Amino acid sequence: MKCPNCGDRTAVDLDTHSSGFSADESPVKECGTCGLVWRITMKAGENVIDIIKPADSKE
Repeated sequence: MKCPNCGDRTAVDLDTHSSGFSADESPVKECGTCGLVWRITMKAGENVIDIIKPADSKE
């Protein structure tokens, strides 16, 4: 899956079922390049990107 922040495709699925963030229909992803953590959910028939953790800032 393509990162909505940097466009890289090195996303990793995070298994966070115990904390309630992830579900089979909207798994949590983390970008291996910028560090953004997100999931895509369906709201009112539209795909919506939920940002869980913003991308790492470049210093």
